[in-house]
Amino acid sequence: MRRKRSPFAIPVMLGVTALLALLIYGVAQKQGGDEFDKAVASGKREPAPVRTVRKLGSDDTTSLAEYRGKVVLLNFWASWCGPCKDESPAMERAYQRYKSRGFVVLGAGVDDLTKDAQAFVKRYGLTYPIVKYGSANATKDFGTRYMPESFVIDREGRVVALRRGQVDDKWLDDNIAPVVAEK
Repeated sequence: MRRKRSPFAIPVMLGVTALLALLIYGVAQKQGGDEFDKAVASGKREPAPVRTVRKLGSDDTTSLAEYRGKVVLLNFWASWCGPCKDESPAMERAYQRYKSRGFVVLGAGVDDLTKDAQAFVKRYGLTYPIVKYGSANATKDFGTRYMPESFVIDREGRVVALRRGQVDDKWLDDNIAPVVAEK
């Protein structure tokens, strides 16, 4: 006896296949790559993406465009991230050391609840600006894969240096001082 096939079987299978293909394509397109890593390694400066984001604990927004003319250390972090906790005092020291010379740390809390991010900021005494950033946007914009990741951006809005992982005082001084000294 021959089994009768549902008239919906083929359209359903085609639909599932199409959705899977779209998902794979979408993930491949949305994830940033290693463009900045390659550019920095070869001495080139690529423009940093400009995205409007919310300031932590506020309805106000900001973007990297508002920091043109300053050297920016964009630091992606999360309150649950151990290395983020370890590096935050060094970030604050760098901010205090260089802020009078046109430097700012812009902390980008990634996918954190506001109360968790605010508790982190308070616990570590962070005085630099903090924004909320979605992980999908961080990946799309900067190719982030894990926390923490830091990007030094020059006064013209171009990525000069980056660190995919925890930074320390030496890395910060080695990568901020020369850019702050540029005119």
